[in-house]
Amino acid sequence: MQGESRMLAIGKKGSIARQILFPLLLLIVGSNIVVVSIIMRQLDAQLLLAAQHKLNQISQLQDIKFTSNINELVNDVLIVSRTAPIKAIANNDGSKDIGVSGELSIEAWKSQLARICTEILNFKERYDQIRLILADGSEWLRVDRRGDENSIHIVPANDLQNKYSMSYFQETIKLQLGEVYLSEIELNREFGVVSKPEKPVIRASTPLYADDGKLFGILIFNENLQNGFDELHALAGDDTNVLLSNSAGEYILHPEENKRFQFEYGQSSSIFGDYPAAKYLLADMGNSFETGIADKGNEQQVYSLRTIVYGSGAPGNRLIVATSYDLSSALQVKSHLLKQIYFLLILITVIAVLLSIIVARRIAKPIVRMRDALTDQGLNTQSTELPLSSSGEVGDLARVFEQFITELSRRQKILHVEVQERKSAQAELEENNKKLVSLNREMEQFAYIASHDLQEPLRTVASFVDLLVEHNAEQQDEQVKVFHGFILDSVQRMRDLVTALLDYSRLGADSKREKIDCQQLLNEVCEDLGARIEDAQAEIHYSDLPRIDGKRTELRMLFQNMISNGMKFSRQDVRPCIHISAKRGSGEWVFCVQDNGIGISPEHFDKIFNIFQRLHNRDDFDGAGIGLAHCKKIVQMHSGKIWLESSLGEGSAFYFSLRDIDNG
Repeated sequence: MQGESRMLAIGKKGSIARQILFPLLLLIVGSNIVVVSIIMRQLDAQLLLAAQHKLNQISQLQDIKFTSNINELVNDVLIVSRTAPIKAIANNDGSKDIGVSGELSIEAWKSQLARICTEILNFKERYDQIRLILADGSEWLRVDRRGDENSIHIVPANDLQNKYSMSYFQETIKLQLGEVYLSEIELNREFGVVSKPEKPVIRASTPLYADDGKLFGILIFNENLQNGFDELHALAGDDTNVLLSNSAGEYILHPEENKRFQFEYGQSSSIFGDYPAAKYLLADMGNSFETGIADKGNEQQVYSLRTIVYGSGAPGNRLIVATSYDLSSALQVKSHLLKQIYFLLILITVIAVLLSIIVARRIAKPIVRMRDALTDQGLNTQSTELPLSSSGEVGDLARVFEQFITELSRRQKILHVEVQERKSAQAELEENNKKLVSLNREMEQFAYIASHDLQEPLRTVASFVDLLVEHNAEQQDEQVKVFHGFILDSVQRMRDLVTALLDYSRLGADSKREKIDCQQLLNEVCEDLGARIEDAQAEIHYSDLPRIDGKRTELRMLFQNMISNGMKFSRQDVRPCIHISAKRGSGEWVFCVQDNGIGISPEHFDKIFNIFQRLHNRDDFDGAGIGLAHCKKIVQMHSGKIWLESSLGEGSAFYFSLRDIDNG
């Protein structure tokens, strides 16, 4: 029997074990294939991202290194320009060897300056020349490197040149004291001819002024950038290409000699042809970078472009550094990692298959036993015929099945009762809704008829009182006139109350929702209240109010009542000031109308929104006491709420929410 059950668990076609095992194996194999493909795509993306990140870091380090060198160059020029020899020489005529400043002759100061320049060149090998040029453009002192060994040399007076026509001289003499001019990067020239071997240089110069403000000359440092270019290569490493272009996109650093500094020979070799994105980076005046993949012949390269902004950040003081290396090199780690992934996935698959077989056997075995028991008892097995006393999974399954049948029967009975009760409640609710609609219509009709019919007796009372007074005019004393005034005033108040009641009953009866610009609506309300606003010298402030879905006439009455109340209940000798604002809530707009009036005591907060409720004597403030009741009904008509915050003598803030039509 056990052998048969074991055979049924795994070997029988269509068995539960097979239905569990085969899809599970298919899932494992399929998921492994999907995982490998996803890993490959993710691996390519991550390796590419890592390569781009590495290039970004390299270009960022190159940016920092280059700008640091340029900043150091600028600082050195400024430091030397402030030394004692420069000050002493600038305050004397440097073209003559006469005069004494601080017990030293001009020649002595010149000698000291030459020693300072020599020490600087000794200490900083990247500096190629230091010159002092007078205001007429003639070189007065020049210390530079000569020969293959770059020995430091003070140039004799006969070899000095006039640099008045040079662009860097003309640009520098335009500067103020303490400003530094940085030239574009170019090849060094002597007597107008590119010197050999080629030296990429950048010049930093600052004007020199005497104490009386007169221009004496300029101090200029030439930095040989070849060492800096070598440092950029060193930062990038041997496997990374480094390219550098100037602000015009012309190459000043390139592995191929025939592509760098071609603009010095009247030709062009631009980075824009290799990396079109460089044009957009140069157009951005800030620091920016971009990475990507470019096709280079039969190969693809990962590249990073970064702008280097140095000095004052002028358009000419901008470079593009491009770092790149072959995409195949970046993905070399992929093949080694793939071998490890394949081995791991195969191992996982084998383990998963073994575990699947074990789990399938354990799941199928109790189910097969239960099937045999149900087969012996028949397909119409009742709960009393289940092997409830059996132990293990079969007993548990039988007991659960028996409980399930019992619970299902009980719930069906409960559900049937609930369905009947809900049908009855639904019918009752529909009937009540019909009655409520009918009652509302009757109430609206009653309010209209009552308010309309009440007008006629009021008019009759007023007319007859007027006739009575006119008929007995000669017999009337002052007291009768006062009583006459009281009667007419009461009749008028009664008319106002009846009219207000009629308006209250008609609110929202025939109006439809539409899209309303609250800013424009407030403009119209303020225009209607223009005379009252002017009389009260009130200030009404509102801005950036939203567009909402609502009933135009009712919302107009809402804002008009709010503004009118703010002006009516103002403090004596205090100019009314009303602020109207709105902010977005959850599916609604919450408006706030804040005034600086007399305020309301907290115990009256709920009372003021009831119809015909007044907090003040009619002699102090006129009105029927229905304005805020109108406001409450209009807000409720828009599925909103209305409330307030106030303190006596400190003004009031009325809040009301208007729910969107889609959420109402």
